[in-house]
Amino acid sequence: MFDEVIDKILSTINEKEIFTETYPKFSGEGYRAHRIDIKNFHELKKTISGKKIAFIDGGNAEIIGSANFSLNIIRTCYAIYQNNRKIAAKRFEILAFVKAVNEEDEIYFKTTIFNLNNNLKLDEMSFNSLDHTLMHGINRAEISNIANAIRRFAELRLAKYVSDNNLSDFIVLDGNLQSTLTNENNYLNDLYGSCDKNNVVLSALSKTTSLFTENGNLLSAVLSSISNLDSWLYYPIVDIKNHNHKAEMFFAKFHEKSKHIFRFEIFNVQKNKAKEIINELTANSIDPIFIGYPYGLVEADRLARVSNQEKESLKTMLLVKLNNRNIEKYLSAVNAHEILDRISF
Repeated sequence: MFDEVIDKILSTINEKEIFTETYPKFSGEGYRAHRIDIKNFHELKKTISGKKIAFIDGGNAEIIGSANFSLNIIRTCYAIYQNNRKIAAKRFEILAFVKAVNEEDEIYFKTTIFNLNNNLKLDEMSFNSLDHTLMHGINRAEISNIANAIRRFAELRLAKYVSDNNLSDFIVLDGNLQSTLTNENNYLNDLYGSCDKNNVVLSALSKTTSLFTENGNLLSAVLSSISNLDSWLYYPIVDIKNHNHKAEMFFAKFHEKSKHIFRFEIFNVQKNKAKEIINELTANSIDPIFIGYPYGLVEADRLARVSNQEKESLKTMLLVKLNNRNIEKYLSAVNAHEILDRISF
């Protein structure tokens, strides 16, 4: 029975449909898609110009939390490469304490930032628990998820730090240049202004992409199927006239042996620099540890990641310091899943 079900599922995936696609599908206003055309594929070249590329990523973990408070460690870092060699790297760490408070007869999540080893300045933040950019469905945003928004803001502020201090010629963020969170545009606009002023090229590369075609197929899969080049850049895809998304969009396959297609974006006023930075990334995507993906982003991810061991160590230190059984009534509201996870049958 199981095999029959699997066969039926597989039969619905008809790859012939891929070749009938016409346009990518974008949600929201301000997007004018271009027809999918094999003429839009361009061959990539490995270019090493001696210019510096700063790869930026972030990581976070909740140390302790309940439904009404959350303490998180947030780590961001840059790794700077020149001629495919790492020449500098630095990590920035903050503690973010988020607490539910009543403001104007509504529940807000008020955030206090503590810098641990840096002067990377983030604004004190307050998030409406009914902010639609943070909610899941019709439910209030979960306080533990606020750290993801803070991490994004911290990554953008770190990119501005790199630009302000002229540490590199190019910046490559992990992710994209689209503003999807309340107040995110403030951080992005500050970053755009700094990069424009200091002549630093700002770009972003997404590990994953969920863009579709009008027939419901995955855009990256469609492009992979119709390309006749070993490594390629696909452009144009869409004209973006959305004030929350000041970017020019591309898709790229950085290595002939790679099975991965990545979405690449560049600050729209710098689009004439796109081919230059993409060719630089092609030269940085030859490491077999993740062939076809820029190694600088692999390194930035490694430096920014907060391991479970670190998280548990910090949690233990904190609980020892607290030494207060009154906190258990808050923790017990959310740790039932942890107890079940530890139970083995």
